[in-house]
Amino acid sequence: MTASGLLPATLYLVPALVWAIIARQLWAYLRTGRPHSPTFDVFRLATSAIALHLASHVAVALLPAGGPSTLALGLGLARDLSLVGSLALGRHAIRLMPVPERPPGRAWLAANYGFAASAGLALTLAHALPEPAVSPTETLARFCALPLGLLCLWEGWRTARPGAWGPEGAIEMRQPDVALVGWGLLGTVAAFLALAAAGQMPFGLVLLDAGIALAIAAPVALRLLGVVIPDVLVTATLLAAAGGVLVAHTALAAHLDARDLPLLHCAAALALALVFMPGQAWLRAATNRLVLHRSRQQQAALQSFLHTLSPELGTRECCRRALAELVRVRRVAGTAIILDDGEAIAHGDFELAPLVRVWPRGAAADALPARSFGSIELRALPLALREALVRAHVTLGAAPILSPRRRWGWLFMNTGMLGGLFHEEDVEGFCAFVAQLALLLDGADLLARTVAVERALAHAEKLAAIGELAARIAHEIRNPVAAARSLAQQLAREPGLPWVAEHRLILEELERVERQMGQLLRFARRDELRLEPVDLGELARATLGALRPRLEAAGIAAALEAPPGVVARADRDKLREVLVNLLENARDALATSPSPRRVTVAVRNGEGGASLLVTDNGPGVPADALPRLFEPFFSTKQSGTGLGLAIARHAVEAHGGTIVASPAAGAGLTVRVTLPLAEAP
Repeated sequence: MTASGLLPATLYLVPALVWAIIARQLWAYLRTGRPHSPTFDVFRLATSAIALHLASHVAVALLPAGGPSTLALGLGLARDLSLVGSLALGRHAIRLMPVPERPPGRAWLAANYGFAASAGLALTLAHALPEPAVSPTETLARFCALPLGLLCLWEGWRTARPGAWGPEGAIEMRQPDVALVGWGLLGTVAAFLALAAAGQMPFGLVLLDAGIALAIAAPVALRLLGVVIPDVLVTATLLAAAGGVLVAHTALAAHLDARDLPLLHCAAALALALVFMPGQAWLRAATNRLVLHRSRQQQAALQSFLHTLSPELGTRECCRRALAELVRVRRVAGTAIILDDGEAIAHGDFELAPLVRVWPRGAAADALPARSFGSIELRALPLALREALVRAHVTLGAAPILSPRRRWGWLFMNTGMLGGLFHEEDVEGFCAFVAQLALLLDGADLLARTVAVERALAHAEKLAAIGELAARIAHEIRNPVAAARSLAQQLAREPGLPWVAEHRLILEELERVERQMGQLLRFARRDELRLEPVDLGELARATLGALRPRLEAAGIAAALEAPPGVVARADRDKLREVLVNLLENARDALATSPSPRRVTVAVRNGEGGASLLVTDNGPGVPADALPRLFEPFFSTKQSGTGLGLAIARHAVEAHGGTIVASPAAGAGLTVRVTLPLAEAP
């Protein structure tokens, strides 16, 4: 090795390290047990060939000066063949990068690899000539590689997808990637021409080779910064330390007696062992801590934190606290969870809206990967999901929240450029955190269900007691009321008697009392249901048609949204009573509202049930009254008995359905009745 060869070796070493790190990361991906991909297989071989080519350059530059030797010829041949092979493999990988993958045909493969094989044969023959010089064969290799390199650039620009550049793990080439490579190549060529004009052609060629290699590596290296930066720093530090040991060894050997040289050799070997064994582990840990803000204690801290969360907090609060701790411990910009029911929770800097808009729900989400999202899983996602993940800066930091009971949703990290899960131990730690979170959510859900069942049982016992008492009271009151009503009817029919108007008022009030007694008895009665397939659209149309004159008389416009084919398993008469009750409540709510007054009946089919929705644009219900709206004897109307909605709830729950009220969009109230679908005949 000469001093003149040290600078070229150093220049070649930088891109050689970058490409070796990229190749090692791709080979390490095989150990994860994820599915294979033709793109990954070819790209893995291409990066390995580039790393071999640059390593051959380093070795050739470090050879001692003198005539060509067998070692020099072998290294030169490896350098030239790996150059042509890497370009052929690279062009093949670029062809496979677009999603979905479209493997090239046999003719394309034959032309691509046939040209590379022909160039390789020509280079081998050139090296086999008597006393070949290194420079002519290297020039021949560059001329052979030039058409393949130009084809790679054209192939990359032709297949690159337009769109903003961002961190992603799908290994999909975008037009900004090609532009970045192009500008890097232009800068490298400009520097080469300047050096050539200054008479520094040999050094210019070295800079040209190293610059081209770095320009091509730039898009991939930027997406793997979390791997490239620590590995380059660690490797460069280790090489510098080893070089220092060798320089010190050489300097001391020149001044020591021959009898002391064995001791010096042992000391140098021990120093090198310390540098490359404990020194490497210490350097990697320090780099991860200082550059990536990672340490071995992070996973233990996250697991310990989840153990401190109580299921009594509820699923939403557990998610919020887990996200906050994940941001604090891993020092990522932001995190988010999209639950299976569509609710989204975010903490920190996270662009959640685009992801929520396109993320599938229900049965559509079953097609998503059931493990953490690696590069192959990301390539299998639809384009809209990949774009939303890129906009949210989620690279390799997403996983489903799966428990043995159910899928809760998905957890995402805004990993940026440095925070992706590139190492398998990071992936395993992240998956362990998500799995433990899923178990915690299971516990919170089971606890909430248990509490709900206990409350429902207590409520049912309370309602049963109220119903029994109401039935007794109604029965005791109904008989004297009926007698008084009969007498009032007789008095009202005698036109000659005084106080006829008062008699009619008494009769109306007694009839109102009797109607309320009837409601009490209906609330207490346990009717048998006659279940049958009921077309909700037809039922809503008939009911609304019967009530439309009364609604129009009150200045209310009624609308119906009823697609055909929504069939529920229900008692037709009971369900009609429920709908009439809801429409009359809407009419009462709109009585004091300004025009225009609207009520809409909508029928829906989805999420495993048939739904009937009644929406008005009235004043709505106060938020604190919504939870009590279906309780017996609770009413927001001054003259209401509080039994109408309680009877409706009783009837719906007897069908195995649910009834809920929520604020309508803008103003008003929406009551949704959900019933089981009728089984297909």
